[in-house]
Amino acid sequence: MEERVLPSATHMASRRTHTFSISVDDETRRILKEEADRSFAGNVSALVAAIAKQAKRQASLRELIAMLGQPPVTDEERIAFLAELDGARPKRRRSRAA
Repeated sequence: MEERVLPSATHMASRRTHTFSISVDDETRRILKEEADRSFAGNVSALVAAIAKQAKRQASLRELIAMLGQPPVTDEERIAFLAELDGARPKRRRSRAA
């Protein structure tokens, strides 16, 4: 499980912030609000900042994989990896009998 650290008030005050709006469906809004309540003391802005930080890390990982000359991770590989992280057993492909 990833450790979440709330930004300090001093740190947040020293950063320039911008206000903008996004449109999401009711389910997405509920999910975001619940996660903000659970992990960021109800601060949806802190949750969005954490999501953006994770997106930046994923972009850096894609760049690293490309620099190493490896092919990009496929959706199937990504889904299997995330399932394994969540504790699910990866689904094995059945081989055809010859």
